[in-house]
Amino acid sequence: MKGVYRSLLQLYKGRPGTVLLRALLVLMILAFPVIGPQLAPVIQLNDGLVATRFEWAPRNASGQIAFIAIDKHTLDEVGVWPWPRNIYGKVLDTLYGADVGDIFLDIDFSTPSSASEDALFASTLAKVGGGVLLPVFRQQKTASSSQTEISQPIPQLLANAWPVFANVATDADGLVRRFDFGNDFDGKPTPSAASALSGGARISGSQLIDFSIVPKSIPTYSLTDVIEGKVGAKQLAGRSIVVGASAVELKDTFSVPVYGALAGPLIHVLAAETQLQNRNLRQIDQTTLDLLFAAALIVGVFCFRSLGMGKTTLIAAALGCGCEVAAFFLQKDLAIVSGTIVPWALLAFAWVLALNERIDLGEMIAAIANVDARNSRRLMRSIIADSSDGIIAFDSDLRISEISDSARSILEIRAGDSLLTIREGSVSQAVSEIVGQYDPQQIGIQSRTVEFLKPLNETLAAYEALITLSPLEAIGRHSIKVFGGCIIIRDITARKLYEDRLKRLSEQDELTGLLNRREFLARIEGRSGIIALLDIERFSSICTTLGREIGDALLKAVAFRLLSALPDALLARIDGDLFAVLSAEEEREPKDHAEALLHLFKEPVAYNGMSTAVGIRLGLARCGLVSAEDSLRAAESALDTAKRSSGQWKAYDPGVALQQTRIRRLEVEMRAALHDNQFFLVFQPQIDLTTRRFVGAEALLRWEHPELGLISPAEFVPIAESSGHICEIGRWVLMQSCAEAARWSHGVISVNVSAIQFERADLEADVLRALHHSGLPASRLCLELTESAFINDGKRSVAKMMGLRKAGVALALDDFGTGYSSMSYLADLPLDKLKIDQSFVRRMTDDPSVREIVRAIVSMGHGLGLEIVAEGIEGEAEMEALCRLRCETGQGYLFSKPQPAADIRQRYRLLTAAAIG
Repeated sequence: MKGVYRSLLQLYKGRPGTVLLRALLVLMILAFPVIGPQLAPVIQLNDGLVATRFEWAPRNASGQIAFIAIDKHTLDEVGVWPWPRNIYGKVLDTLYGADVGDIFLDIDFSTPSSASEDALFASTLAKVGGGVLLPVFRQQKTASSSQTEISQPIPQLLANAWPVFANVATDADGLVRRFDFGNDFDGKPTPSAASALSGGARISGSQLIDFSIVPKSIPTYSLTDVIEGKVGAKQLAGRSIVVGASAVELKDTFSVPVYGALAGPLIHVLAAETQLQNRNLRQIDQTTLDLLFAAALIVGVFCFRSLGMGKTTLIAAALGCGCEVAAFFLQKDLAIVSGTIVPWALLAFAWVLALNERIDLGEMIAAIANVDARNSRRLMRSIIADSSDGIIAFDSDLRISEISDSARSILEIRAGDSLLTIREGSVSQAVSEIVGQYDPQQIGIQSRTVEFLKPLNETLAAYEALITLSPLEAIGRHSIKVFGGCIIIRDITARKLYEDRLKRLSEQDELTGLLNRREFLARIEGRSGIIALLDIERFSSICTTLGREIGDALLKAVAFRLLSALPDALLARIDGDLFAVLSAEEEREPKDHAEALLHLFKEPVAYNGMSTAVGIRLGLARCGLVSAEDSLRAAESALDTAKRSSGQWKAYDPGVALQQTRIRRLEVEMRAALHDNQFFLVFQPQIDLTTRRFVGAEALLRWEHPELGLISPAEFVPIAESSGHICEIGRWVLMQSCAEAARWSHGVISVNVSAIQFERADLEADVLRALHHSGLPASRLCLELTESAFINDGKRSVAKMMGLRKAGVALALDDFGTGYSSMSYLADLPLDKLKIDQSFVRRMTDDPSVREIVRAIVSMGHGLGLEIVAEGIEGEAEMEALCRLRCETGQGYLFSKPQPAADIRQRYRLLTAAAIG
């Protein structure tokens, strides 16, 4: 203790400058353990050492997670960005078939695509069954706002997937070191992508990522190889999958401490691997240990003053290396992250304190500073001369102090010249602006970037100039604008060409070079004129007959003819064989537009050494009165009308469009109407014309819409047939009709069967099911078919009808006489009844020729052994005439209008077994 006391007394001995320096060093050693860990340089150096320890102790990934990369090869194969969402659907189908674990799509789905693309992708998500993770992001509302909002996938996609947070947070130096376990989303704790992939239980807080896990050890495959089947199911089975961007062009890369820059999805994988390998990296508070170390160093310096500087330096180095070795093994084996910069700094201060005990440092520091200044200037000149980029250094008077050869050739300027004399006006203007706005009070450097073009070998080279101002200290002057400046000029020609190519790919149709639908809509927004949609007639037949390659060649030939004839028009290929033309000649009549476009294809179109006459249909609509999407939809409505009519073109008609909208609405709401009991049945009795007794009834379908009211079957049945809903509706009618008829004491129930239902549905199975559930005997069911049910495929239809006859069901030919009505097939059909259409019955009393037709139908039916049923009987004269012709059964308003089931039962007393008069 006496030795320590005597050493401390030496602080007050010697020259005042030496004593003051000694006291400052002791104070610095004692204060640095508290202040040092908060200093940015110390934090950066500690982070660098932590990263180095990760490099010295690499470990492989577990292999439980695979990365499927959207790389440059994939971008080149697809050729367009953003991708159509059906590609992601294909990826999910492939991965689902490979029996993988969780699938994380690190793709932004926060904005809708086309309705069809979103619907297809949503159906794929539903099929996969909830094993897909979609990213949500917490971000600032605006660049200057401190408030945040959450960007999430559109509800249609999120309904069939799990949300996970996919934020990648950077430290102040721009490097990614940590990951979050989760956050709140819609008031619920939601895990991060890393937590979800690793199956961790924590969903709050954050942790360091273990960058000792080598990214190259993560199983990584190109998305193109996965889709094309080059990556087998064995390579993916059982693994969790992360799908995301790795291509530099997509700008989803982040700087990390060890590996330079990594793709965002890989960072999520490393974070998940950190949890899978139980690498719970912890940081401890070293302040107390560093204070004890500082005190020990001070005591050691003063107790061992006689020790030479060589041995002192070796001891200091050994202590520092010991700290590093301990920190390395703590981080490698125990996952404890510690900082060693403070101990190294304390050793350096102690070494300087020991040196100060032996020599005067003032003169030595000044000499070192002079040498360092000369070396720094020499190094700067060497860097500028050897740089491939153009570099210019200038002072606050805008005089060039240093300039590289490349910058001299690009800007044609030399050292000593003023920057304001640069011939490239955009660069000199940017220099003037940044100098004029320079604020010496602003912390850090101030910079601005400007781009310019320069002729080079008969082409234009693109350059980017980064202008930077850095504050300097003023010596012996009071100027408020003392700074040093630098201009770095980089050749960005290749990057600009690639960006232009990507832009073209995103705007143009790949096959024809015309605009695609999205870009066409963007360009016509707010413009006026006339939109014409062109559809090639029989295009699908051409592709089926001659092949898809010929079809593509035809599309290119049509596009070329449009481009050649309409160089000033806006042209696009909307979809398939559908082309769009926007003409700015608004005053021109639609008829003139249509005739001009039709005239373009009067001559055959030549392609692949052949020529073909091309027929087109046109739909026209005016643009500019409504949104671009609505204008295009109007043209599509007009084209649809043209296809269904005999003309070659149609202009948009709001009335027709309204009817089409009503048809689409009824089609969309039809299935829900069936489930919500909006459909109901009424029954029209069938009467024996001789005895006037009830022998059965025909079930008739009605629709009571909650908003549109009662909808005619003549309107909704064709819609149901075209959409395919008629099969489901037909099954419902069979079930309800049989259930009602089973309540009757007698009588046959007749049910109409659509031609579409007869062709597509398993009608025999549906009939047997309805009879089984209702308990109705098969002999009391009659199915009414129209001629269109069996004209196209007679043999198959006859086989179906024979199957129904074997089940005991009666078959009737409905509306006979109004359709094809060929005698050649009538004798071959297994029929029980023949129904005379009401159009004949109502006219037979007034028109002798019609009466003869009815007589012939009845006679022919009796000759074939068929029962004759007459529809539409409204008067006694018609009934008497039919009785004279020996027609057995009739129905019509003379007997009863179609009525609800309860009224039919009550009127004819069908719940009793007595004879009905």
